[in-house]
Amino acid sequence: MTVRPTLTPATAGFPASDAWWLAQVYNPLNYLYGQLPIEAYKANDTDRASTTTFASDPDLQCTLAANSVYRAEFYLHYAALDAARFKTQWLVPTGAGGNRSAVGSDQAAILSSTSSGGQGRWGVHSFTTACTYGTRDPSATNLCFALEEAIVTTGASGGTLAIQWAQATSNATATRLGAGSYMRVKLLS
Repeated sequence: MTVRPTLTPATAGFPASDAWWLAQVYNPLNYLYGQLPIEAYKANDTDRASTTTFASDPDLQCTLAANSVYRAEFYLHYAALDAARFKTQWLVPTGAGGNRSAVGSDQAAILSSTSSGGQGRWGVHSFTTACTYGTRDPSATNLCFALEEAIVTTGASGGTLAIQWAQATSNATATRLGAGSYMRVKLLS
């Protein structure tokens, strides 16, 4: 989980005489510091077999503050057998509002191992709507790509933002969220 550190002039090692200016620089809502995105990526594959229960990805998550607006993007490199498929939803803080868009291979599509084409999905969904994606069957390791993004408006409670995923149909052959998958979250206000 990636959390932006809290910085003050003292913890940043600057003299107290620079306190006002540095407080502006390190204010999480200002242009200089607050506009830096929170980023995380998967250094290693995560495989899940014989489960249709959504679980947060261990790498693609972060903490959102209360009463804030964020733009969140998940770039997903996944692999699954057609019999299992790959499905997602988002975990957002309690009371958060918004909808997410989902772009990738349509759930009915089976791409060839050498193809990058096929039918696509272009829907906008609530955070907890299950989105199922097509695969490059018969391989459980040839990766496909999906992009999900949203504006997330938190309420009185901050909390965790995470991509949650599982197999659409339980299968003993693992479904994978691959190394190189990435998330980017930017505070807007």
